[in-house]
Amino acid sequence: LSGGSLNTTAPRLHKNALYLVPINGSIDWLYQVVYTVAIGSKKMPSTTAAFAVKALLCSSLFSLINFAAASPQQWKQWTCDELTPNLCELQVESGSVTIKSIPVHYWRYTRKKNDDGNNKNDDDQSMSNSNNSSISNSIIALHGGPGWPHSYLLPLKQLACRGDTAEVIFYDQAGCGESVPYANTTATVSNTSADTTINDAASSVKDQYPHLLDPIYYSEIELPTLIHHWKLQHYHVLGHSWGTILAQLFALNYVNKHNKNTTVEGFNTKEEGLQSLILSGPISNAQAYISAQWNPSDQNNLASLPPFVQHRIHALEESKAYDSMEYKAIDSVLSTFFTLRTAPPPDCFGDSAAGVNEEVYVGMQGASEFTISGVLGDLDLTSRLPELSVPVLLTHGKYDTMRPSTVKAIQDQIPISERVMFPHSGHVSMIDDAGLMNDVVASFIHRVEEGVEIVGMNEGETTKAAAAADGTVEEGDAVKDSPSHSWTWIKVVTAFLAGLVIGELKIGRRRNGDG
Repeated sequence: LSGGSLNTTAPRLHKNALYLVPINGSIDWLYQVVYTVAIGSKKMPSTTAAFAVKALLCSSLFSLINFAAASPQQWKQWTCDELTPNLCELQVESGSVTIKSIPVHYWRYTRKKNDDGNNKNDDDQSMSNSNNSSISNSIIALHGGPGWPHSYLLPLKQLACRGDTAEVIFYDQAGCGESVPYANTTATVSNTSADTTINDAASSVKDQYPHLLDPIYYSEIELPTLIHHWKLQHYHVLGHSWGTILAQLFALNYVNKHNKNTTVEGFNTKEEGLQSLILSGPISNAQAYISAQWNPSDQNNLASLPPFVQHRIHALEESKAYDSMEYKAIDSVLSTFFTLRTAPPPDCFGDSAAGVNEEVYVGMQGASEFTISGVLGDLDLTSRLPELSVPVLLTHGKYDTMRPSTVKAIQDQIPISERVMFPHSGHVSMIDDAGLMNDVVASFIHRVEEGVEIVGMNEGETTKAAAAADGTVEEGDAVKDSPSHSWTWIKVVTAFLAGLVIGELKIGRRRNGDG
């Protein structure tokens, strides 16, 4: 440019040949400006000096152009919408209810009225409570933690695509996500003192909001208040992890107790309408859950890890080194084994992780990720499970921290129940097996709504989606979801032998002139 070849100073120049003509004049002008400002004189330097300065300017300019052109587009993480099959166009109504001075935020998902894009309401407004009389099938989703907000459950919103009269309701339990009692704080968590986050404000939870560490608050105050606010007449409750404890307590303590009365706190209990429970990754006995994770006869639990890793976990647990880099590194890796196997995690899981209330989580669960030592450490609802009077669907992942033996023990105590294991999942089945879980839950709810018996008297009924996944429907003593393969073969062989006998009899008769 302008007096010499710059191939040595701009090795990628040949790729940008189209820029040469307009840039030539620009380099001369830029050179004069830089020289005048730097030297303070309009007198031009020697040709060699001018060439060197121009070469430097040109090289810098082309490097900038090349960087902009060659800079790779950064990959964005997966979204939970893209990993959820058959997701339709939905509309959402959001709101909040203040309970014990904390605004509890909720989101109600329903399908748009028509597939052509028309909204359910002609005025293109979100549904209000007054319009909810058309909803006949509400599913309330209870998130886990405690203290993990609802976002990771969002693949379940596809259940609202199963009909115009279906809705899925999510809410952030008090103290986490959007439902924080602290003004002007964000629903994020950080371990750095530079950020003003939930953890900074939550230091006062134990003193100012002790009910956030009480399971009774969530099951007998918060959830019933929300149901009353939503004016639900007919609903199913789907809980995950800690949410399954909340669901069990709600059904055992609140629903069973209040069904004995005519009206309670504004409810007409005959219309309150709990139809079923769906318990995903359930826990009813805290210590049984911990023991099952270390059961050496299980092939997919902590006892299946290499001996050295097991030794280090036990050593760190004994020394309570929960904040050590080693403990955090182990927990981070094992989370992709047993918690969420979809790695890297999608956006909705990250959103939940950003809204965790650590004080609530540690206060209820304990600081350890491999034991339970907080408020829930002595939890044992096993003896009360026979009191559950609604059908219950129990689901868990093949690699779930809630092991099959634990879930089977729960199932054995519930009068009306089914159990389904998802083949690809860790603890978060709604992400790892999003499509399959939605199919299984939808099938279960449909059969409950249609009055089809869930227990063994209905031997032919099965969850089709799970049965297609190579026998992931598991039978219990009181549940016969589908005939076993061995029984099928017995019937086939019996029919074959019967056919041979009948055939021989007919041939014998013909030989004797009888037929």
